[in-house]
Amino acid sequence: MKRFVSLLLICAFLLAGTAVTVLADSIEELEARQEELAQQAEKYQEVLDQKNAEVEKQQEYVDAIVGKVQTVNEEITVSHQKIEELDKEINKKQEEIDQKNEDIETNMNILRRRIKTIYIAGDVSSLEIILGAKDFTDFLDKVQLVKSVSAHDEELINGIREQLKVISEEKDALQIDKLELEREEQNLKDKQKELNDLLEENKDTLANLQEASNEALQKLTINEEQLAGLSEEIQEYYRKQKEEQEAAERAAAEAAAAAEEGGSSGSYSPANANVPVNVPTGGGYVWPCPGYYLLTSQFEEWRGYYNHGAIDIAGGDIMGAVVVAAASGTVVSTCTECVHNWGKSYSCGCGGGYGNYVWISHGNGKETIYAHLTSLTVSVGETVSAGQVLGYVGSTGHSTGAHLHFECRYNGERYDPMSEF
Repeated sequence: MKRFVSLLLICAFLLAGTAVTVLADSIEELEARQEELAQQAEKYQEVLDQKNAEVEKQQEYVDAIVGKVQTVNEEITVSHQKIEELDKEINKKQEEIDQKNEDIETNMNILRRRIKTIYIAGDVSSLEIILGAKDFTDFLDKVQLVKSVSAHDEELINGIREQLKVISEEKDALQIDKLELEREEQNLKDKQKELNDLLEENKDTLANLQEASNEALQKLTINEEQLAGLSEEIQEYYRKQKEEQEAAERAAAEAAAAAEEGGSSGSYSPANANVPVNVPTGGGYVWPCPGYYLLTSQFEEWRGYYNHGAIDIAGGDIMGAVVVAAASGTVVSTCTECVHNWGKSYSCGCGGGYGNYVWISHGNGKETIYAHLTSLTVSVGETVSAGQVLGYVGSTGHSTGAHLHFECRYNGERYDPMSEF
């Protein structure tokens, strides 16, 4: 019997040592991968910082161009106002010109009557001088030569000459002003077009820089998620290692106690041996988004950088739809700070990419996550029942459109949520 107990003790210690050795090989790989991811994270952060600096610099340049465009627009507005004022002045001058033309016509009628009087008086030589003029200017010059015209007639003629001179000068001045304003307006329009072209060119540059920054942020976010997952795995390793060590020590102590008491013929089975880690199925969960059953993404779907660890539930009018708890449990984590509630091909970084989310522990190692919500109705520490409203569907975090990201975990491992329905 003592020989059997001694053999049992030796087996117990050997089993403990074997478990540690196997896991040690695994933890070395995990820690090596963790170091690799940490180095990648530093690289991605450097790229992100560089792109963000370039975006900021380019944004300042674009803002400066926008300011210039606004200034030119204001100058064009002022120019239009000046042209409108000039048009008013031109109309006013035209009215004055029309009035003066009427005055000239009146004076001409008076002059015609005077000429008729001369004619009736028989001063044929003077009449021939007047009627022999080639044009109106020549006519005025010749009229002054007529000695028979009275002083009043001479005064009328001089008045007509002065009025024609004033009208001609005013017309010339208005025409010059108008041409100058038209040239000024055209120059401003040319400058406006040049600035708008420059603005569009730099907007494209800014958009490309922002896309590169978003891509770097996305890679960094994915890297951080992977790093966090590895940290959990490493912590789980040490927890299991400690549990197995303690179990082996308990088995050894029990075997020693049995040896002291005379022993027994029972067989030994190490603690935690062959503990099943299979994914639970058929949990009878409540569908988390009542009325919407379209799956736009399946579990383990390849995303180019990683496998999607959940299902995405969507629908044409799902924005704002009710999200309910799949089972009773306790809210262990939430995020309510994300305000980026629109479709985007990059992560805004909120909630680790989940955006606004609710995380529920259902006990027995089971957890569910409801992500990309627009708003929440529960808080951390709150106990919820199956079917209770948790929040409403949105597109916060890393989300290309309104949908519910529904994720299931068992002992920290993601598994297919469809196995619960």
